Amino acid sequence: MESRPRLYQLRRRLKNVRFSFSRKVLFSWIRPTFLGGTTGDLGIEDDDILCYVLPFRSTADLLVADMACEYGGLPAPADPIDELSEDRAVFFLGRPEGTLGRRSQRQQSERMTRLFEHQSVLAGQAGKRIKIVPISIFWGHQPDREKSLFKILLSEHWSATSGMKKFLAGLFHPNHILVQFGTPIHLDELMASEEDRPRQIRKLMRLLRVHFNNQRQAIIGPDLSHRRTLINTILESRGVQDAIEREARSGNNNYAAIEKKATNYAKEIASDQSYRIIRFFDALLTWLWNNLYGGIEVNNVEVVKQHAQSHEIVYIPCHRSHIDYLLLSYVLYHNGLTPPHIAAGRNLNLPVIGPILRRAGAFYMRRSFQGDALYKEVFDEYLHQMFIKGYSVEYFIEGGRSRTGRTLPPRTGMLRMTVRSFQKDSTKPIAFMPVYFGYERVLESSTYMAELAGKDKKSESVFDVFRIFSSFKREFGKVTVNFGEPVLLREFLDGRLENWDEPLRVTSAAFSDICQDLAELLATRINSVVAVKPTNLVAVALLSTMRQNIEEQYLLNQIERLRRLARHCGPDGCTVAEETPEEILDSAIEIIGLSRRSHRFGTIVSASPEQTISLTYNANNVTHVFALPSLVARFVRSENNTTRADVKAFLAGLYPFISSEMFLPWSRSELDDMIDRTIDALVNCDVLHQYGPSLTVPRPDSTEYSALTDITQITDATLERFFIVLALLRSSPASSTKELETVSAGIAEQLSVLYGINSPDFFDKSLFSTFLATLKRQKVINSELVATEGFEAVESMIARSLDADVRYNVLQAAGHYVKTTTDQD
Repeated sequence: MESRPRLYQLRRRLKNVRFSFSRKVLFSWIRPTFLGGTTGDLGIEDDDILCYVLPFRSTADLLVADMACEYGGLPAPADPIDELSEDRAVFFLGRPEGTLGRRSQRQQSERMTRLFEHQSVLAGQAGKRIKIVPISIFWGHQPDREKSLFKILLSEHWSATSGMKKFLAGLFHPNHILVQFGTPIHLDELMASEEDRPRQIRKLMRLLRVHFNNQRQAIIGPDLSHRRTLINTILESRGVQDAIEREARSGNNNYAAIEKKATNYAKEIASDQSYRIIRFFDALLTWLWNNLYGGIEVNNVEVVKQHAQSHEIVYIPCHRSHIDYLLLSYVLYHNGLTPPHIAAGRNLNLPVIGPILRRAGAFYMRRSFQGDALYKEVFDEYLHQMFIKGYSVEYFIEGGRSRTGRTLPPRTGMLRMTVRSFQKDSTKPIAFMPVYFGYERVLESSTYMAELAGKDKKSESVFDVFRIFSSFKREFGKVTVNFGEPVLLREFLDGRLENWDEPLRVTSAAFSDICQDLAELLATRINSVVAVKPTNLVAVALLSTMRQNIEEQYLLNQIERLRRLARHCGPDGCTVAEETPEEILDSAIEIIGLSRRSHRFGTIVSASPEQTISLTYNANNVTHVFALPSLVARFVRSENNTTRADVKAFLAGLYPFISSEMFLPWSRSELDDMIDRTIDALVNCDVLHQYGPSLTVPRPDSTEYSALTDITQITDATLERFFIVLALLRSSPASSTKELETVSAGIAEQLSVLYGINSPDFFDKSLFSTFLATLKRQKVINSELVATEGFEAVESMIARSLDADVRYNVLQAAGHYVKTTTDQD
């Protein structure tokens, strides 16, 4: 009788030796990526008993899972659970069957059933409970495609993955194996929700099946249809067929010619995503980030993983550089998520480069659809097919790259098409995911500076890609990718647009308004997750000084003040540089190229006129973070002695205009609390003093007063632009909005010469356009640009916050314009 336990123990030891040897052999070659597999990620406590679950019985999967648990400091699945007398801490939800093991059969694991009995026994032991941890393993990490038998063998499928396929994937793509840990299921809580044991078991199996399906959808995406099949689906759609018939009736061309034209449009638009190209870019970009940039910092990607399992994701990034197209795909791929299909301008469909980008997921669109109803219908249907088939999509609502560093006023074209598609078919919920890209220096920085200095915008060329190699002698810092709070489309429409799911009952005006609201909300959420980086802090500090010269110790102190203000007064989702002020300054000097000269009384840091334009770009990235501190400081300095109530009254009137330009996130009901936080932060920085209810400024001869003055100047340009428009409106109403924008920009350019403002974006027409639109929305002026009753209050509020000489020069320039116009008449 004693020989049986000994024989069992001997077999178990041999099994463990074989398992350990197999694992060493396997991991001498493969290099999986492990996601979410630590006690902190999973919320594991000391008394928890873990049992893992894999979707299919597979020795290879178990070997990889065992290594993943060791890597994350978790109990091994291949080890016994001594407390439960189980020889392994893992069970399988199904087992493969068939010749190649491509089919799967569901089964009720005996160990899974015993876990319920074990939990019943543990119920009397305080703190002891069983947690079931799902582990998903993807060999090849790419979706299926109706092409190439070899690619089918090497790609991850929705069916069970055969041993041969795993062998080939491990052999040819050893770095493209992904292990994703899921959220643990608390067995005691599940049992409490169902009284009957069979129902408890069925519920657990259902939860696990849903989890594994959602995880697979989020990571490998839907099956990639053959491009020809997709194009045929587009052409056969009712909308495209109607558009073909309308064009055939209205012109001299026959139906076949128009259909061929539609086919060419579809081919021009459609992406042809290939994971071989994505893997190529993965290697290329890894090399690029390590050689050109100092790596990538990613924040809040967990929110993407959470929503990707239940929603169609539409990524809405800010647009700073051409490399944005690849950056997001790279980050998502490395975090176990499906790279999106990306809307790109047709100007990027260049020889050689265009087809490669198309294979990386780009689909091309024209800048304007006007005058070509057929093209619009084909593009609409293509986008609709993307959504209903479950593809993630990426597009930029700013339209083009921001040359100034600001988040540009959003355009609604792509959003309108997305909402229209959702109205037609809302089966798959859509989540808009705001994304902020934080660069310390963009690859196109020299081009942007030239364009801002007045040179014409250059057309893209295939040779532009080779200019990247000339950049390797420069420093570019680290890139930050921040994910924001998603906007769930169904919930957004439910709360704002009645009968949205019945398109015929929604008026054109209501639809336009809701799309504009959505665009502004997304722009606001992008700005809310801004990355405040070393170059941003130094740029804001330097540009607030006269002629961009500053004593180094004063600059270091101001950097620390700005960093503290960003942490306490910035949007909740923003990230702020963690380095010391000295490290921040050294980094900025290396990236921007600032000069540092030693003098007898200290070291001076200064920027050349060319560098000032570059600094403007960096400062514009984060101006909105410091808007409230600057406005509070400005008001207290102008009043000298005031109260919190007066500050709040001043900002309440000004906030709608500042918020519209800078996309600030706080509602009117939240503004008072934010003002209090801002005042407290300024007091803690010693640039404001509070004595009882009174707020005062430091002595004028103190360094703290100088620091306060520099903070006030952060919003100088914005308020001066506002006053220019108001002065022109008061002097003589313009004949059109366009004329008013042009004249305002001209006066701003004149002021920039007078005050040495080396910032071409100061007279950017789009900023005047935004302010005029807000004046109309706030009913300060009417549609004919005539002032209403509220005009004087707004004018007085802005005028009192500006220096007297600025007001004088603006009024002189406005008066000169009116006199010139009158003389010409």
